[in-house]
Amino acid sequence: MIPEIAVRTLRLMSRWAKPYQSMIAREIIERRKINPLDPEIAISQKHRHALFLGIASNDNNKVRTLSTKTVNNFLKLFAAQSKVNWSLASHQFRRKFANYVAHSQFGDLRYLREHFAHWTMDMSLSYAMDESWGGHLDLDLYEDILAELKDIKIDAVRSWLSDDSLAGGNGRSLKKWQRDASNLAIFKNHQSMVISIAQSTSIRSNGHAWCTADNGGCVGNTMERTRCGDCDNAVIGQRHLDIYRQLYGNLIALLACNDIGESGRTRVLRDIERCRDVFNQLGYDPEEQSA
Repeated sequence: MIPEIAVRTLRLMSRWAKPYQSMIAREIIERRKINPLDPEIAISQKHRHALFLGIASNDNNKVRTLSTKTVNNFLKLFAAQSKVNWSLASHQFRRKFANYVAHSQFGDLRYLREHFAHWTMDMSLSYAMDESWGGHLDLDLYEDILAELKDIKIDAVRSWLSDDSLAGGNGRSLKKWQRDASNLAIFKNHQSMVISIAQSTSIRSNGHAWCTADNGGCVGNTMERTRCGDCDNAVIGQRHLDIYRQLYGNLIALLACNDIGESGRTRVLRDIERCRDVFNQLGYDPEEQSA
């Protein structure tokens, strides 16, 4: 999904980085000798296998991954030395890589969305617009993604409108809406109702819930994922039950630790209650299942 020159560059950087990687390895060994609990060890390990490394003169000459600012300074220096009238910057490489992925036979916009941490597929789809290759939209790619997205949304809504219980603020609202026969009467049949809701609702999966927020205000993609249980935009179904069971078990085990402090214990208890609230909405009793 990248041009041959990029492959050659990465191979060259792998060789170039080896001495720096060795310096970090020696740093880790020395730090462990002095203090095995030195928090700097974990930081050093994060940079251990990086390729774009350099010596940080402003940080006791440690070997660390080059910062974006440093890389951009080097790129501008390179452009000036090459007498190129171009404000070269690292983000331009990011876009070019995305264009190659979008147009590659091995490309997958879902991967691109995860790789770049895009909030919606729309941002990834914009990379199918290739300015340097004619400024056209890759219609086949666009249609394939839209067709798959449509099927996923319809399947999700169909599961919401089944007889199964739902949790989350929007899940509860859906079930309340579904119990009112007058709401159902406006649709020709069940299938048309499913399609209508799927088309009019923003639906994304964050792994532990369906999110229907149509902006960047999601509260469940942060460290506090248990907040989805009471979020007005969340729909949590039976398919998510295993995730909450595992999370609940981990929290119970964490509660038994004697080194998490009072604030840690308070947070664990709060998240346990959030999980129990989800279980209650889904009609599941964790204590009964473990008995």
